[in-house]
Amino acid sequence: MTTPSRKILFVDDEEILRDTLEEMLMKLGYDVELAGDAREALEIARKEYIPLIITDLMMPEVDGTQLCKQIREINETAVIYAFSGYLTDIDSDQLKEAGFDGHLCKPVKFDVLKDAVEGAFEKIHQRRSRTDHTRL
Repeated sequence: MTTPSRKILFVDDEEILRDTLEEMLMKLGYDVELAGDAREALEIARKEYIPLIITDLMMPEVDGTQLCKQIREINETAVIYAFSGYLTDIDSDQLKEAGFDGHLCKPVKFDVLKDAVEGAFEKIHQRRSRTDHTRL
Protein backbone atom coordinates (compact mmCIF):
# COMPACT_ATOMS: atom_id res chain seq x y z
CA MET A 1 0.00 0.00 0.00
CA THR A 2 1.38 3.41 -0.93
CA THR A 3 1.54 6.31 1.48
CA PRO A 4 -1.28 8.76 0.81
CA SER A 5 -0.44 12.30 -0.27
CA ARG A 6 -0.30 14.93 2.45
CA LYS A 7 -1.90 17.43 0.11
CA ILE A 8 -4.83 19.63 1.05
CA LEU A 9 -6.99 21.75 -1.24
CA PHE A 10 -8.34 24.85 0.48
CA VAL A 11 -11.13 26.72 -1.31
CA ASP A 12 -12.26 30.20 -0.28
CA ASP A 13 -13.12 33.35 -2.19
CA GLU A 14 -11.37 35.53 0.42
CA GLU A 15 -7.65 35.84 -0.36
CA ILE A 16 -6.69 36.73 3.23
CA LEU A 17 -8.28 33.50 4.48
CA ARG A 18 -6.55 31.45 1.76
CA ASP A 19 -3.20 32.95 2.72
CA THR A 20 -3.78 32.47 6.46
CA LEU A 21 -4.92 28.86 6.16
CA GLU A 22 -2.10 28.05 3.75
CA GLU A 23 0.43 29.32 6.29
CA MET A 24 -1.20 27.35 9.13
CA LEU A 25 -1.38 24.12 7.11
CA MET A 26 2.18 24.46 5.87
CA LYS A 27 3.36 24.89 9.49
CA LEU A 28 1.70 21.53 10.16
CA GLY A 29 3.75 19.98 7.35
CA TYR A 30 1.11 19.66 4.64
CA ASP A 31 1.31 20.56 0.96
CA VAL A 32 -1.41 23.06 0.14
CA GLU A 33 -3.23 23.90 -3.08
CA LEU A 34 -5.41 27.01 -3.08
CA ALA A 35 -8.51 27.83 -5.10
CA GLY A 36 -10.48 31.07 -5.08
CA ASP A 37 -13.71 29.55 -6.35
CA ALA A 38 -15.44 26.30 -7.22
CA ARG A 39 -14.41 26.35 -10.87
CA GLU A 40 -10.73 26.57 -9.94
CA ALA A 41 -11.16 23.87 -7.28
CA LEU A 42 -12.77 21.49 -9.79
CA GLU A 43 -9.93 22.05 -12.26
CA ILE A 44 -7.41 21.08 -9.58
CA ALA A 45 -9.48 18.09 -8.41
CA ARG A 46 -9.73 16.76 -11.97
CA LYS A 47 -5.96 17.00 -12.51
CA GLU A 48 -4.78 15.23 -9.36
CA TYR A 49 -5.92 13.19 -6.40
CA ILE A 50 -6.19 15.39 -3.32
CA PRO A 51 -7.18 13.46 -0.20
CA LEU A 52 -8.43 16.40 1.90
CA ILE A 53 -10.52 19.32 0.71
CA ILE A 54 -11.64 22.19 2.92
CA THR A 55 -14.14 24.52 1.27
CA ASP A 56 -15.96 27.66 2.19
CA LEU A 57 -19.74 27.28 1.98
CA MET A 58 -20.64 30.83 0.94
CA MET A 59 -19.01 31.56 -2.42
CA PRO A 60 -20.29 33.37 -5.50
CA GLU A 61 -21.68 31.38 -8.44
CA VAL A 62 -21.19 27.82 -7.09
CA ASP A 63 -21.42 27.42 -3.32
CA GLY A 64 -19.50 24.94 -1.19
CA THR A 65 -22.38 22.46 -1.01
CA GLN A 66 -22.64 22.25 -4.80
CA LEU A 67 -18.84 22.00 -5.01
CA CYS A 68 -18.82 19.12 -2.52
CA LYS A 69 -21.34 17.18 -4.60
CA GLN A 70 -19.31 17.75 -7.76
CA ILE A 71 -16.05 16.71 -6.10
CA ARG A 72 -17.72 13.53 -4.83
CA GLU A 73 -18.33 12.58 -8.48
CA ILE A 74 -14.60 12.96 -9.20
CA ASN A 75 -13.14 11.72 -5.91
CA GLU A 76 -15.46 9.70 -3.70
CA THR A 77 -12.77 8.82 -1.13
CA ALA A 78 -11.64 12.37 -0.32
CA VAL A 79 -12.43 13.82 3.08
CA ILE A 80 -14.29 17.09 2.56
CA TYR A 81 -14.81 19.66 5.30
CA ALA A 82 -17.16 22.64 5.15
CA PHE A 83 -15.58 25.89 6.33
CA SER A 84 -17.85 28.76 7.28
CA GLY A 85 -18.66 31.46 9.78
CA TYR A 86 -22.36 30.69 9.32
CA LEU A 87 -22.52 27.06 10.40
CA THR A 88 -25.12 27.78 13.06
CA ASP A 89 -27.58 28.39 10.21
CA ILE A 90 -26.83 25.00 8.66
CA ASP A 91 -27.85 21.65 10.07
CA SER A 92 -25.01 19.09 10.32
CA ASP A 93 -27.37 16.51 8.79
CA GLN A 94 -27.69 18.76 5.73
CA LEU A 95 -23.90 18.88 5.45
CA LYS A 96 -23.68 15.08 5.65
CA GLU A 97 -26.41 14.71 3.02
CA ALA A 98 -24.40 17.00 0.74
CA GLY A 99 -21.36 14.74 1.17
CA PHE A 100 -19.30 16.59 3.78
CA ASP A 101 -17.32 14.60 6.33
CA GLY A 102 -17.22 17.42 8.87
CA HIS A 103 -17.02 21.16 9.33
CA LEU A 104 -14.81 23.90 10.70
CA CYS A 105 -15.98 27.28 11.95
CA LYS A 106 -14.39 30.59 10.98
CA PRO A 107 -12.21 31.82 12.50
CA VAL A 108 -10.47 28.50 13.12
CA LYS A 109 -7.93 28.11 15.92
CA PHE A 110 -4.62 26.46 15.11
CA ASP A 111 -5.17 23.52 17.50
CA VAL A 112 -8.68 22.89 16.16
CA LEU A 113 -7.36 22.90 12.59
CA LYS A 114 -4.50 20.57 13.56
CA ASP A 115 -6.87 18.07 15.20
CA ALA A 116 -9.33 18.21 12.29
CA VAL A 117 -6.64 17.67 9.67
CA GLU A 118 -5.00 14.83 11.60
CA GLY A 119 -8.43 13.21 12.03
CA ALA A 120 -9.11 13.63 8.32
CA PHE A 121 -5.88 11.91 7.33
CA GLU A 122 -6.71 9.05 9.71
CA LYS A 123 -10.08 8.67 7.91
CA ILE A 124 -8.27 8.76 4.58
CA HIS A 125 -5.91 6.02 5.73
CA GLN A 126 -8.87 3.89 6.86
CA ARG A 127 -10.74 4.42 3.58
CA ARG A 128 -7.67 3.52 1.55
CA SER A 129 -7.11 0.39 3.65
CA ARG A 130 -10.70 -0.74 3.04
CA THR A 131 -10.37 -0.01 -0.67
CA ASP A 132 -7.07 -1.92 -0.90
CA HIS A 133 -8.56 -4.92 0.93
CA THR A 134 -11.63 -4.87 -1.31
CA ARG A 135 -9.40 -5.11 -4.40
CA LEU A 136 -7.58 -8.20 -3.10
